[in-house]
Amino acid sequence: MKRTCLLLMLISLLMTSCQEKSKPERVAERFLMAYLDCRYADAERIATPKVMEQMRWRISNLTQAEVELINENEPQVASEGMEDWGDSCIVTLVATDALLLDSVDLPGHIGERQFCMTLQKEKGNNWKVTALMEL
Repeated sequence: MKRTCLLLMLISLLMTSCQEKSKPERVAERFLMAYLDCRYADAERIATPKVMEQMRWRISNLTQAEVELINENEPQVASEGMEDWGDSCIVTLVATDALLLDSVDLPGHIGERQFCMTLQKEKGNNWKVTALMEL
């Protein structure tokens, strides 16, 4: 009996965590954290190739000083809202303590910025980031 209850609790926990991960706002938050921390492999699983090109450009243009800023700071990401259209949505997020790259001519700095992401629902209830824009 204990084994059955434990098994049911484990299955329930797994199903809840899977549902949580498939929410578009959570996917957007996970992607933005990976993007800001330059964790390419984590971001690639939840973004389209076009968005990953944008991330490759970001990573390839970092200076050593900017890499050190990324390693020294831990950005915080929070959703500010979502417009849902069924199979697609737009999520607005704010990132604090994040490396911001405002200009090609100026070094990156730590600050706060809003981001807007478009997500598209794929097979099942999986969401992918299809566009990313800094506001």
